[in-house]
Amino acid sequence: MSDALQTGMFYGKTQRRFELGGIVLTEITHSCGRKLPRHTHESAYFGLLLAGSYSEKCTHRAAEYEPFTMGFHPPSLTHSDEVGTCGSRMFCVELRNTYLSRTREFLTAPQFVCDLCASELTWLGLRLYRSFSGETLGALELEELCDDMLEHVSGSRISEETSLPRWLERARELLHESYRESLTLEQIAAQVGVHPIHLSRVFRKRHGCTMAEFINRLRVQFACRALAAGWADLASVASEAGFADQSHLGRVFKSCTGQTPGRFRSFFHSQLASR
Repeated sequence: MSDALQTGMFYGKTQRRFELGGIVLTEITHSCGRKLPRHTHESAYFGLLLAGSYSEKCTHRAAEYEPFTMGFHPPSLTHSDEVGTCGSRMFCVELRNTYLSRTREFLTAPQFVCDLCASELTWLGLRLYRSFSGETLGALELEELCDDMLEHVSGSRISEETSLPRWLERARELLHESYRESLTLEQIAAQVGVHPIHLSRVFRKRHGCTMAEFINRLRVQFACRALAAGWADLASVASEAGFADQSHLGRVFKSCTGQTPGRFRSFFHSQLASR
């Protein structure tokens, strides 16, 4: 016999949880070592170990996890786990069937994958965790990162584009037109008439960034213009540019420009004053 855990349920203490579009993000901690009973999870999920140690056994595989390793589990996989003596902190990304169902046209059923140490998938998971913990995660970034993660553990039937498709240009135009709004991957894909996974993959390949990153660059560009034009309140600039709040503006602005919005504004106006 084994326990059956519904989506969002884990052994250990839940530190925070977030759900959007059939994707459930949960951070779980164990304060000390313990053996967990055999169990299954209702939904497929990625597990990224952030701290401590963790071991896992299922019918055909065993894995030892160290910090910054990730594993993927298909739904209803029976396994048993043991938390190391110092405890653990885990970031889990669950994919409900409502989310998985829209990927099946392009991705074959993913299989159990353990101990993805230092793979690109691990860095995608860390990017997702950073936005999750910073409370800046939007629908578009969440969908793109999860689609990319799932593609790494699935067979793919996505065909290559040999020329620049018109729908990709239209997607880029939509981002320019609507970057100050809250967009989702499905909304953009529906407007240009392609599958969301195909859109995300081709856009990333052609432009060297995700659509969420592209939008953030456009928002920072808008903020630069507003700050250069005068001494606008930073909270107002953040809202007008499409950021969640001033703190979100500050983090993204610094990652793009290397300086805070306040420093950028002061420097820009000091240069104008000296001429």
